[in-house]
Amino acid sequence: MAGPWTISRDRRNGEGGGDLRGALSQVGSWSRRALFTRPASPRGKRVRRGVRLTSRPDRSGAIIPADSQVTGTVSTIRTRRAVSVLAVMTTAAVLLTWATVSLAKRGIASSEAAVRTSAGPLVIPAPRIAGGLPRRFGSISREGAGPIVTELRQRFGAVGAGLIADARRAAAARPVGAAWTSGLYAQPGHVDPVTARPAWVMYLGLDANAKIGVPYDVISRLMMGILGRYSKVGPWRVPAGHRGGSANCTVTWLAQTQVSVCGWASDHTIGVLASPTSATNVAELATLMIKMRFDLQNQ
Repeated sequence: MAGPWTISRDRRNGEGGGDLRGALSQVGSWSRRALFTRPASPRGKRVRRGVRLTSRPDRSGAIIPADSQVTGTVSTIRTRRAVSVLAVMTTAAVLLTWATVSLAKRGIASSEAAVRTSAGPLVIPAPRIAGGLPRRFGSISREGAGPIVTELRQRFGAVGAGLIADARRAAAARPVGAAWTSGLYAQPGHVDPVTARPAWVMYLGLDANAKIGVPYDVISRLMMGILGRYSKVGPWRVPAGHRGGSANCTVTWLAQTQVSVCGWASDHTIGVLASPTSATNVAELATLMIKMRFDLQNQ
């Protein structure tokens, strides 16, 4: 009686051998699958070969199923990975913050150095053209600016004298001198609608041969001196331009006229521009100040 491994004699040559080879190949396939296939957990999750998962009791005596052990192992691995990633991100954030602070400090130092380099002495006497505006010569009263300029000179002079006195006390070892300058500039194409006369910009400047203070504090002192003690409107900061230093603008009353005033301060100089608000508003004067400083102050 022929079994599954019996070779029949009534078949052609080669057919029996084929059956034997087929049976052997099946056995080999089963062996390979048994050897190289990783056992799975009860829920189909692959586990490491050589580790046998069995139910075991916990500390309280309760039985922990084998599949729960796999889930706990995966959760532990994920938690460790999350902690590692968080640590790396925290370190990167600290390094980025340190780099940002360092760059900011370098930028501030460079800006301060640029201010000290670019803010040179004032041009004395005042140039004939500043920021494209021609200088007017002759009596200021004929331009309708007499009373305004007179009061502006008084307030500017009082602040300037105080700054020079403080600088002399701070530099007792050597004398401190100062030069004063001024100029009245016309604005071609601009007419004051109140007086129906050509618009103008008054410039006053002081140049000392010693440091008169921190520019930020000096310009605040100058603006408050021009505003007067009874003023209810304080100055505000505006761009100082490429000549450096600090700049402020404000609106004040001079000779019963509302006037736009903008000024700047550097280590050794202060300067002020003024014009009636009816002819030049503060925003226009702030922009004009940056342009005029290219000609009013050396680099």
